[in-house]
Amino acid sequence: MSPLNRRGWPPGGPPAYDVDQALVSCRGRGFAPGLVFLYEASGLYREAAGVLRAAGDAAGLLALCERRGDARQGGDATLWRDALEHFARLPDGEESAARVRGVLQHVEARALLPPLQVLHILAQNPALRLDLVKGYVSRQLEADNRAMAADVEEAERLEEEVERARLALERLRSEPVVFQSNRDAATGAALELPSVHFMCGHSFNARTLGDDGGGGGAGDEPGCPLCAPEHARTAALVDSNRAWAADKDAFFKQLRAAPDGFAVVTEYLGKGVLNASSVSVDAGGEGR
Repeated sequence: MSPLNRRGWPPGGPPAYDVDQALVSCRGRGFAPGLVFLYEASGLYREAAGVLRAAGDAAGLLALCERRGDARQGGDATLWRDALEHFARLPDGEESAARVRGVLQHVEARALLPPLQVLHILAQNPALRLDLVKGYVSRQLEADNRAMAADVEEAERLEEEVERARLALERLRSEPVVFQSNRDAATGAALELPSVHFMCGHSFNARTLGDDGGGGGAGDEPGCPLCAPEHARTAALVDSNRAWAADKDAFFKQLRAAPDGFAVVTEYLGKGVLNASSVSVDAGGEGR
């Protein structure tokens, strides 16, 4: 029956038979391969996994997780969580330990589940040996420590930048600005009148800038052409963040697909794009 199903339902095409009737027929005959195929072809991946678990087909379950366990490719990441829960509940033994170890390798390599959730699942079976998770926990702690160190370093760098900007702003407010450059920043030629000086410290001969007097300012305001690329990158990042914030569907899609939804929310908050005007939760919204 399975070969007939595969010929009658080509990938990406409609089935040439009644799927519901085929499901009833497979259930009535206890034909697990047919059920798995029909469920998977219908996009019901967790139902297909349930059939494989009930049949005790560990290899088939892992193969299904490999094919359909990546949410980024339209699959369902919860397949790996369910598989881990299933193997963790099995009686302790070399085979079950090997299955748990195999699932853990996939979960860790693809960052499919947050470490706390993995430990919570494994802790439900007190018979599991510590050596199953010792390496996993050690690597996660090391990764967390590296991430924390990188975050601290980045925070210190940003703090220094903010302080430099604050001091520069204070100087602009309270002190006269003296432009000491005597060379054109673009050509290296000696400055001649008329010349143009920018607050960033770059100076140019007026003829170097042409008729527009610069090209790096916001809107129609002239700006330093040497600083323009960095200003453009910053403006593009701000515009991108605003557009990202306005796309509620993308936010909720990413939230559903991510193994750790809290990390997605934190990322949006960290970029300053998650606010009342960008993602709202109403009585009929998806955020409930």
